[in-house]
Amino acid sequence: MKKTIILIILTLGFTGIIRAQQNSEGKNVTSLAERFDLVEKKSDKMDVYFNFQSSFDVADEGTEDWGAKFKARQLRLEIRGNLTDKLFYRFRHRLNRSNEARTIDNLSKATDILYAGYHFSDKFTIIAGKQCQAWGGFEFDLNPINIYEYSDMIEYMDNFMLGASFVFTPVENQEFILQITDSRNDSFEEIYGNDIITKQGFEESKAPLTYILNWNGSLFEDLIKTRWAIGVQTEAKDTYTTSISLGTKLNLPQFQLAFDYMRDDCELDRSGLASSFSPDGRYFEDVTYNSFIMKAEYQPNPKWNIFAKGMYENASVDNVTNYDDNFRKSYGYFGGVEYLPFEDQDLRVFLTYVGRKYDFDDNLAFSDYDTNRVSLGIIYRIKAF
Repeated sequence: MKKTIILIILTLGFTGIIRAQQNSEGKNVTSLAERFDLVEKKSDKMDVYFNFQSSFDVADEGTEDWGAKFKARQLRLEIRGNLTDKLFYRFRHRLNRSNEARTIDNLSKATDILYAGYHFSDKFTIIAGKQCQAWGGFEFDLNPINIYEYSDMIEYMDNFMLGASFVFTPVENQEFILQITDSRNDSFEEIYGNDIITKQGFEESKAPLTYILNWNGSLFEDLIKTRWAIGVQTEAKDTYTTSISLGTKLNLPQFQLAFDYMRDDCELDRSGLASSFSPDGRYFEDVTYNSFIMKAEYQPNPKWNIFAKGMYENASVDNVTNYDDNFRKSYGYFGGVEYLPFEDQDLRVFLTYVGRKYDFDDNLAFSDYDTNRVSLGIIYRIKAF
């Protein structure tokens, strides 16, 4: 009886060894390492984020009367992933903005990004769909949740457009982008009104497009970073805006200093900032905007970031009395501290001060004013999946 039992055990063991050997040759069993690799690949196909910024503000909005309120400045859903080694996609949508489709691209302004991309090689990539225009500058390039208040030039820009980008990376850390997009989301008349056609004699362009050449560089082993771009936008028939943006950053291990310069030369005032001060309600022509931004950041240890930021901007209109020499000047002065409690979570608790000052030419009937805000809040890029 004992011999029979031993024989059965040996037979079963031998059979198990044969099956294990067959499975190890790729028949049926998936190893634990292979299963983890499969999970990672599935996760890589779809990452889901909630981009959130909210704060308790104590502010003076220019009336010298201070008030207090809670405010959610940013709430954006983001989904992105790599479908294959070469094919990728990205979607980002604002959850606190209207979903009404626009005239030109038939997409909502709430949708910042909706594109697919393809890596033809390590050096060449194409991206098609709605995307952020590739203007340079480090303030422009940041995730919006990390901005406490934009400069006037960026605040008044429309920069999420339908189009295509051709990305060339000749060597590591040197990226060049040629981008062609729509220049607006809405029709010419919806943006400027009918008077600009009947009273100012402009005609709508048949090809309202934007052309941008961008360089994102890294020099001296990442010590100096660049975000430079130049571009032309069609505003109306034979009417253009030429833009240049030069962002340069000193990047040390615990200290960073970024300087952005932006300039727009507008044959027609697309942003409408200068024209909002027009005495007769007409859109200004031949408008020039300049923006200078400097930001310094210091990390005494990985959990703390201390920053200070200054801005100066001006606007001029050629051949218009009292408007032709920087008729509007604005200043910004920010300071704050950010606390990052977790190494594996993109969470920041912040305390900031934001001050702005606006000056007008003395011969104009506009009053200078200041705004001030102290904010205590959180920034959280929640990885939901």
